[in-house]
Amino acid sequence: MICSSLHRPLCALLLGIGLLTSSCQQGEQRSTRLQIATTIAPAAQVITEIADSLVAVTTLLPQGNNPENYEPTPQAIQALASSTAYFYMGDLGFERSWVERIHTMQPALQLVRLDQDLVGPAHHHSGSSAHLHDPHYWTSVRGLQSMGKSIYNSLCRIDTTHRAQYDAGYQRFVHRLEHVERTIKEQLSDIPSRAFVIYHPSLSEFAEEYGLKQLVIEQDGKEPTPQHIQALIEEAGRLGVRVVFIQQEFDSKLIESIAKELGARMVVINPLGGDWEEQLLLITRALSDTTSSIPTR
Repeated sequence: MICSSLHRPLCALLLGIGLLTSSCQQGEQRSTRLQIATTIAPAAQVITEIADSLVAVTTLLPQGNNPENYEPTPQAIQALASSTAYFYMGDLGFERSWVERIHTMQPALQLVRLDQDLVGPAHHHSGSSAHLHDPHYWTSVRGLQSMGKSIYNSLCRIDTTHRAQYDAGYQRFVHRLEHVERTIKEQLSDIPSRAFVIYHPSLSEFAEEYGLKQLVIEQDGKEPTPQHIQALIEEAGRLGVRVVFIQQEFDSKLIESIAKELGARMVVINPLGGDWEEQLLLITRALSDTTSSIPTR
């Protein structure tokens, strides 16, 4: 009866949690490291930067998958069942329908919303798709600052014994982020155009942070109409757009034609990929230097 009313992956998740309880307890005895699950690779990277070898991190979303239509693997189900906490992004794709149900069915699993400083406590475990910011907030320095702070505070709360180590790791992360921020500001201080085209609106926070205009091809998560594409091309032409970004998980044919129409380069980015610094600097370099060698599809 329950499975007929829930999404199939949720049923697998809930059944998996029950079946794996005993094996998870045995796993906890075998490992002294804190077991943390998180949604995407950039969050896993920041957790590892702060916690180093004190934490074992499992990433649920495989590389190249779209979080909007992601279905969990058996390995993802087991990771949640055997983890002390799930550090989730907030309103990213499948999280919107999963988090509240996971919280209800697995109350021992600590849920940590990593954008809590951006959205406020009213949104915690709300199950609502409404949000006050781009859910891809980690593509900005401000978003990474918030995420790093949430991770640090949560690790210290969960594992008080190693607070000094977490503090040292957090300070290293903050210093690295400050260096990246200085580099971005310097390179974007004088650029050919302060506008760019992108298929899915994953750089809203980045654009706002550095005074850029993001022109989005996608319309409310759907394929754009011909009228929308034409209007976008006209606006992009007026603004002198030289770069069209495409995320790794999306098809590139439409973007290629738009880039060709504008005489702009198509640059492949991977916001869901692991190295947040590499991605931020790739985006910055694409906007600041239209002659440098940048990956295209």
